[in-house]
Amino acid sequence: MNINPKVLKIIEKVPFFQGLSLNQVHQFLTAGQMVNYQKNSILCKEGDKSMNMLILLAGELIITRKNKELTNVTPVEIVGEMGLITGHPRSAQVEVTKDATLILINKMKFEVILKRDVMMAAKIYRNMLATLCSRLREGNELLSLEN
Repeated sequence: MNINPKVLKIIEKVPFFQGLSLNQVHQFLTAGQMVNYQKNSILCKEGDKSMNMLILLAGELIITRKNKELTNVTPVEIVGEMGLITGHPRSAQVEVTKDATLILINKMKFEVILKRDVMMAAKIYRNMLATLCSRLREGNELLSLEN
């Protein structure tokens, strides 16, 4: 399997892929679609159906809810994983603030990949949980600063 060395260098830094073999990472890359968006593009709106997860490889995104900025997303972070897992509508809007390159992973393809390999599924869910816990901790710290 040939993965572009430049892409491989970026992929190695993506927490979502931590602990996966190159073959497992390749499954996600081939199931996903690399897309580019220009600044000011809206990737999804609050309330939209959750059909994809995004892995930001380059650029920057902003997450807003009810017109309030929640956070910025920088390269190697994932977006849209909550809706992918729960099936709930998008809880926030995602907008491109710097031209962005992302890997878009469709919900149905994501589920097929994980059903084929239970050990990989466990690693992916562990990585997603670590990401969500980190975001919760950051949110808690922000809330404590506001009080």
